[in-house]
Amino acid sequence: MDFSLPITQVAPLIPQSGEMVLLDKILAFGEDYLQAEAEIRPDHILINAGKLATFSGIEIMAQGVAAWAGIQARQRNEPVRLGYLLGTRKLQLYQEEIAVGSQIIIDVKMSIQDVTGFGVFDCKLIDKATEQVLLEGALNVFSPKDGKIQKEG
Repeated sequence: MDFSLPITQVAPLIPQSGEMVLLDKILAFGEDYLQAEAEIRPDHILINAGKLATFSGIEIMAQGVAAWAGIQARQRNEPVRLGYLLGTRKLQLYQEEIAVGSQIIIDVKMSIQDVTGFGVFDCKLIDKATEQVLLEGALNVFSPKDGKIQKEG
């Protein structure tokens, strides 16, 4: 897989597919971080009654973690693995909704990752136009070693 930035083919890096792919591109990544971008389109799968509740952004942040893990796996020539969002800590919502049409930046920074597959990632959603933080918190995740998904790419 080509890791030239930006990475616009996100689907091969995550276990989701189709309309559940919430990230549009990977802007930057490293050993312990990832930055991605997403547009909140009118047909976004998380929109309810024409609005995207900011707390729904937890799933977008979790997908940033999944993309980071997918890149790490691909660089080791391993398959993409399933991951589970166990919970959050220190979750801060700075507004009730994210406007349709918004471009958002997803910042993911690994805090802890152990050999069992447990990890903690500090995450933020940022409005690209205003640079305002919309949502931030620590995501607790788990990716079992046998949770392999074979994806082309």
